[in-house]
Amino acid sequence: MYTLKSIARRSVTLGAAFAIVASTVVPAASAFAANALNPLTERSLLLSSSAPGFQDTDGSGYSTTAPNPAAGGNVLGTYAPAGTGPNGKKSGQTFTFRTSSAETVRAYTFQFCTTAAGLCQAPGNNTGDARPTPNDRQVNDGVGGGWEAKTSDFDVTGSFAQATAAAPTAGQYQITIGDSNTPTAASNWTLTAENLEDQTFAHPDNARLTGKNNFMTLRSTTGDAIPAGARVKIEFKASETAYITNPGNGSFFVKINTYKDGSATGQLPDTDANIVDGGVTVANVMTDSIHITTKVLETMAFSVGTKNPDTVVKATANDHGTCESIIQEDNNRLDLGNPSAENSLETGRGWDVNSYWRLSSNSSGGATVYYSGNTLANTVGDEIAPMTTKARSQPGTEQFGLGFIDANLDTLSSSFNDALALTDSRYKRPSSYPFITVAGQSAVTNPGFDQLAGQPISDDYADAAGTLDNGTGGQGSAQFKFVKASNTVPEPIAQQNQQVISCATAKMRYVGNIGADTPAGVYTTKINYLAAPQY
Repeated sequence: MYTLKSIARRSVTLGAAFAIVASTVVPAASAFAANALNPLTERSLLLSSSAPGFQDTDGSGYSTTAPNPAAGGNVLGTYAPAGTGPNGKKSGQTFTFRTSSAETVRAYTFQFCTTAAGLCQAPGNNTGDARPTPNDRQVNDGVGGGWEAKTSDFDVTGSFAQATAAAPTAGQYQITIGDSNTPTAASNWTLTAENLEDQTFAHPDNARLTGKNNFMTLRSTTGDAIPAGARVKIEFKASETAYITNPGNGSFFVKINTYKDGSATGQLPDTDANIVDGGVTVANVMTDSIHITTKVLETMAFSVGTKNPDTVVKATANDHGTCESIIQEDNNRLDLGNPSAENSLETGRGWDVNSYWRLSSNSSGGATVYYSGNTLANTVGDEIAPMTTKARSQPGTEQFGLGFIDANLDTLSSSFNDALALTDSRYKRPSSYPFITVAGQSAVTNPGFDQLAGQPISDDYADAAGTLDNGTGGQGSAQFKFVKASNTVPEPIAQQNQQVISCATAKMRYVGNIGADTPAGVYTTKINYLAAPQY
């Protein structure tokens, strides 16, 4: 590969032709003009924000300095911290370009000006002039500053630190070389920012200087051997204390040079012989953010029934809804007991039945689910004793209770499994997430649940999985509870206060046991489930 310099040496005529082309791109009067035969190519400047430098608020008007008073937990103080799109006060920048020369580069300079060539005036629209006697240029921040008046001067504030191996984080910069973005081998790069404007700058409309930092220099005594045509990326990530402030309006240009000399004086105008590539600019412009406002009204879908719709076979996967309502069969009637003996309870064996509830809500404060109802009772006032405290199933002892088991263990239909396998599927297996309803769901072995805060309201109902008896009429391992007073004061059984609820599916298990002296009769009850979102 020939550099432009090598072509110039091989043909005087051809070299002259290229010199003419280069002079149309980089006028001879350009400050810090490099050898025009060695420009940086494929130049680009990406801003983290193109908002004017006086803007740092999100759509609700909150900022880091004036945050949302409700901040805490899942509520952010602002959606416009340093380095984000709406924040022009504290922005970051990313430069990319390709080199023309094969050389060890020990310095980079970036000069921010209002013109692409000639004398340099730093960008900004504050009032006053920074030239001495007197310097009456407005500061950006503070009482009477430009930000109060909705104006801003370009400036570089704070100390950026070098990121070496890992990607840069807030308050860091990183130099990478090559198309694979390999971090620089030199770990001794330093960044300085200073003012470099031409005191003789003149313009019929605005000849005032800002006096603020518009010249950034990266230096290393070691540097990097960069081949010709290599891609270089230099990224500055803003933090709340190290950042670049955008000008208040208009466009600006950045003059970029690379140098052989990494010493403190190796980039001055009188040592242009040290320049490797450059003499070129990139441009950008300030634009106001688009402010979009809409409203999402409160929504909730809550269904209670006896059959999981995800277990139903359908013609195709797409026939399943992403969060179908629980199916109500036989008017939500459940027959508890031995089906071979007219669904009657027995003294030597425990019996159970199951139901489901499914909840979706856009309530950002979560929701609480309650049950309400009486224990099993007949028409002459006899009742099966409720399990008022959490206890194991004990055949031969009057008991009625309920608890959670895992709906994710249901056998899903083949068509629903096909739906789960669809590309970009929004289907999910039936799960009570973000409610922790079953013991062990908060363990690391259950993805997602381990990130949730504890939910003690479900503790007395979380161990209903297991046996109802030991096979010989003795105590089982499953545990249940039922509060009879819930008939008038609903009893909470599931609660989470962290996030919205997306298709949480809970499976309920009911147990019935009797003693030898339990009065004969037909016993019934109705259990009602209630959901109360917290918006």
